[in-house]
Amino acid sequence: MKLFKRIAAAGLSAVLALTVAGCHSADAVVATYDDIKITSGVYLAMILEADGEARTEIDNQREDLTAAIEDYSKETVSTEDGDVKFYDYIKDGAKERIYQYIGTEVLAKKYEVKLSDEDVSGLDTYVNYYWNNYGYGMLYEPNGVGFDSYKDYIRNAGHLRGKVFTAIYGEDGANPVAEADIKKYMDENYCIANVITENFTSTDAEGATTTLTDDQKKEKLDALKALAERINNGEDFETVYHEYSGTKHEGADEETDEAATEETASETATEETASDTSTEAAEEEKELEPLDSHATLLSSAETGSESENFAEILKMAVGEVKVFENESNYTLVVKGDIDADPYYIDSLDETIRHALKGDEFNKLLVDEAKKLDIKFNEGELRYLSPKKVTYDVY
Repeated sequence: MKLFKRIAAAGLSAVLALTVAGCHSADAVVATYDDIKITSGVYLAMILEADGEARTEIDNQREDLTAAIEDYSKETVSTEDGDVKFYDYIKDGAKERIYQYIGTEVLAKKYEVKLSDEDVSGLDTYVNYYWNNYGYGMLYEPNGVGFDSYKDYIRNAGHLRGKVFTAIYGEDGANPVAEADIKKYMDENYCIANVITENFTSTDAEGATTTLTDDQKKEKLDALKALAERINNGEDFETVYHEYSGTKHEGADEETDEAATEETASETATEETASDTSTEAAEEEKELEPLDSHATLLSSAETGSESENFAEILKMAVGEVKVFENESNYTLVVKGDIDADPYYIDSLDETIRHALKGDEFNKLLVDEAKKLDIKFNEGELRYLSPKKVTYDVY
């Protein structure tokens, strides 16, 4: 599913369309192996995605962020193997996606991976939403990528590929990631903390922005330092937080009612064995939740989304309190113990597996496909040139 989310993110950020000159069938075959066929419609979706990736890479690599790029086709993309011309990068990327598509189908058969009814339902919901409500149909259909082609690509690159990954690297997979490696990655790239942040600027519902004066900033800083001192003197974050924010702990009354209900149920139970069985079943069905409802999950740059002050917070001892003076805010932090809460190793499991094995998996797909006798329609590939990508369709 993480691969699926990456596919979705690439499409959303690209927001571009592909125009193919003249009438052309989306059912024309671009590549085939055994009973696996990649139609021109699916290939166009691959080109579209590769084009978006190329533009994103160029944007990220340029030094002058203020100057707009007028013509991406004249740019190059920096890679580990050197600079690659814009259109060559797209063609290479689309070709790799062909291998990944076929590799996914082949490995799905090898590991007997199939989409469940729930997967199919989720695929239908996703595709229909983005096609009809998010505007994909308006962009894709007039430009060579029909609804069925888009759905087929998402089926393969999203749902099926994610299940193949799990079949190989999942907990019960053929080559599972070691639990020690997962924990090590979590401890190096994630941590939890109780956080109170005072921003220097705020925006109201009407869009008006307010900026704190120097005196107001000092008041906020002094207030956070006073809270830090109280916590260091033994007061718990829960009490300090709700007092400072003027809020009340949610669910306090409900928890009391639940406790009373559970006590009554326990007293009226007639069979101890039946009671234990039902309790165990309920616990299995209940999803894990964080032990500390106020804890904030922080992450490193390695994860793709670095939290402010992460490196410094990671080094703090559990229970240590610190006030950070940043350029745009002041932040009170109380370091938590991520290893003491089973919720995090459970909820981050899939994300960490992909972080550790994602590149290896993508290479595996390509390597497996390259071993096969894939038939490419070179004429069709030349016709579906990335030079026909345009933004002038909306």
